Formats: sequence, C-alpha cells, structure tokens
Amino acid sequence: MKLGIDAMSGDLGSAIVVEACRSFLSKNKTDELYVVGKKDELLALESYSQVTIIDAQEVLEMTENILAIRRKKESSMVKTMMLAKNDEVDAVLSCGNTGAYYASAMLFLKRLEDVEKSCLMAMLPTYNDRGVALLDVGANSENTAEQLKSFAIMGSVYAKNVRKVSNPKVALLNIGAEHHKGDEVHQETYKLLESMQEINFIGNIEGKEILDGDVDVVVTDGFTGNVALKTIEGVAKVLVKSLKDGFMSSTRTKVGAVMAKPALKQLMSKFDTKAAGGALMIGFVKPVIKAHGSSDAIAFENAMNLAFDMVSSNVVDKMKEGLK
Repeated sequence: MKLGIDAMSGDLGSAIVVEACRSFLSKNKTDELYVVGKKDELLALESYSQVTIIDAQEVLEMTENILAIRRKKESSMVKTMMLAKNDEVDAVLSCGNTGAYYASAMLFLKRLEDVEKSCLMAMLPTYNDRGVALLDVGANSENTAEQLKSFAIMGSVYAKNVRKVSNPKVALLNIGAEHHKGDEVHQETYKLLESMQEINFIGNIEGKEILDGDVDVVVTDGFTGNVALKTIEGVAKVLVKSLKDGFMSSTRTKVGAVMAKPALKQLMSKFDTKAAGGALMIGFVKPVIKAHGSSDAIAFENAMNLAFDMVSSNVVDKMKEGLK
C-alpha cells in the first residue's frame, strides 16, 4: 500500500504525524508512506526506506476558507491530494480543515460512476461495542432519495468488508419507525431501500436508537447527520463534565470516585473517539480519510490503519460494483 499523508494541517502539527508514522512502520514493513510537509520537521523519517518526504512549505490553516485550496496550491493538503489524482498513492489522509479537505477531493479526484454526490461517513461507538456507521454527517445539506440510496449501498459495502459484518443491517434515520413517517424524500427513500435486494434494509430508526448498536449503517442527509453527530458529541461532553463535577463535590464522592475508577476507565475507553481512526469521505475513486483535527499520535495511527484496511479490502472497487 502507498499512503499519502498531509503532515502539517492538524491542530498539533507534524510531531504527532511523525510519531504515528514511526509506530505504523514498525508493524507494517512493506507499506510505503508519502509524507507531505515542511521537510525540516520531518527529518526523523528520513532514515526509513519506506518513506518519501515531499516538501511543502505552505499550510492550510483550520480557520481558512475552502477557497484557500486554489490560493495555496503548494500547501501540504493540496500536494497530498495531487498524489492521489496522479495515481501515485492508493489512499490519502489528513487531519486538517474538513471543508477544505473535502473541497480539494471534489476538485482533484473523480467520483465513482453512478455517485451523484459523495458523502462523509463517521463511525460511532455503541452500547454493544459493535459500532455504527453514520452517513452523511455534513458533506451535503440536502440529498435526494437516489443519493441516499447510493449512501446506503456504500455504507453496507464498508461494513461488510472493513468492519467484517457478514450481513450489515441498514436503517434510515427518521422521525419515527413507521414507513410513512418523514417528508417526501424520506418516504421515497424508504420505498427505494425496501425494494433493494443488495442490502439488508430493516426500516426507519429514530435518533435515540443510533447508539444502541442494533444496526450497522444509518443513512441520512448531511444536514440531519451533522446535527445528530454534534448532538451526540455535545451530550457526551456534558455527561463527562457532570460526572467529574459530581465526583469532586465532597469528600464522600471523592472516595466513591476512587472506588468507581476502574469502571469509569472502561466506560471512557468504550466511547474513545481515538479508536475510530477517522471519518471517511466516500464516493471517490480513492479512499479519502479525515482524522480529527486534534488527533494525537494514537488517533492518527488508527486513521492510517483505517486507510490500510480500506485499500487491502479493495473497498472502493466493491462500492463501484455495488452501485451498478
């Protein structure tokens, strides 16, 4: 596998990327990494025969407009995407500005045939530890029934080949379980998915059920998906903060916190976003992986592993076949 890596665009800079690359290479002796960034910050990788360092002095900042990809053509993000465009790498990875990264993929990479719109897919932890793929989570504000159908196919292929779920359960996010619920687009999408033999469609799912783990793929438009994702993140953040405040409120609760520490650590690891690796921009001819902006070395290496799984499982070609 040849992986193109944007080393500069994350919140924590190139140091975590270097650390992640060194750890990844210690376990994967035959894979090649094309690391794009300021050469003087990547010197620790020069001794690795599997690493090609590509100098890029410009950095596309988190706060910049997506139009910056046209202005900063020598940035690490754009240069990384160009590697994919020129077929020099099998997949690309960045933890930079999501909007700019997606726009650069749209600008430089082709979409799969029969894909009207690509989308952003996130893996969420679930109560039963199976995990669930939620797509779209923000690439599009509106989607047609046909587009949601293609999301369902691609999500199912991903779950089957990367998550190793033999017959992934696919559900449509809606305001109720009944088939007639939702607006015209959701009702039409329900009929389309129900008629398909290629996927295991089980019907509508409500937002409160996403994290139960009873389904493997949840399909929705980008606006609703992004609201759902951010709400889940917000609830998790408030819950953790409230637990900390509660345990630190008195001597008795502090003693209780010490006793509950093993269970709490287990709970935190269960919902640790670092383990997910990153989100996927699917619908393109190459795997495009988006790690979280604040990824540390562990999270970034997990995103590299996700890229490895995508390439080794030949997921893009299988999505192409499923969409025909």
